[in-house]
Amino acid sequence: MLDNVFSVLNRMLMGRRIFFLYCFVIFGSLLPGQVLSQSLMGTTGLVTIPTARMQQDGTVSFGISYFDKKHQQFFEGTRDIGMAYLNVTLLPFLELTMRLNNPFPSDVFSVDRTPMVRLRLLKERKYLPAVVIGVHDLASTESTSTVHYNATYLVFSKQWKNFDLHMGYAPEIMKARYYQLSGVFGGVAYSPHRAVHLSAEYDTRHVNAGVELLFWKHLGINLGTINFDSWAAGLSFKACLQ
Repeated sequence: MLDNVFSVLNRMLMGRRIFFLYCFVIFGSLLPGQVLSQSLMGTTGLVTIPTARMQQDGTVSFGISYFDKKHQQFFEGTRDIGMAYLNVTLLPFLELTMRLNNPFPSDVFSVDRTPMVRLRLLKERKYLPAVVIGVHDLASTESTSTVHYNATYLVFSKQWKNFDLHMGYAPEIMKARYYQLSGVFGGVAYSPHRAVHLSAEYDTRHVNAGVELLFWKHLGINLGTINFDSWAAGLSFKACLQ
């Protein structure tokens, strides 16, 4: 079933890509609701990087993402990557995520599991940014050779009018085969409407950009470009259980 969904996402990225992007932006700007920033990697964030934002306590989200193979370290960049994740905000300051990564087409079944934990140390105040510490791919059942998306980071976020500014640093603390984040990263988000979220980021290797649209307050559509020479897309659904 996921293969069929990933096939649809892949076709969305083939041909007339800019046309689709503009159509989603224009249509999404006419809809009511509130932007919920969900990165394609499954955590609260921009295109791929995490931010210091936290969802409302009791929020559960799940989704799928599709990445072109060009800049993917998993499977040595030889295959496109499909992801499926479940994200839960148990407390106002604690976010847990489990993501499954699989090469696509999936004639080779090789699922990589990526557990992620994020803890907010400081809530944003008038003159102070929000601060979050996070760990991605914090455990492996075999060895460090299976850790493909590791990151240990501290990130700061501060809102200014309709802009949300983010800056973080990710040292290579844990041993891993590949690191999702290694060094300084950051980005900016702009919300021209409550249901439209535009973002640009530096993920320690590439400059990325994307748009996230919210439909009916729960369904999210995320389109992005990685390094402006490959594409990614995602679908997500969010609900608050409180």
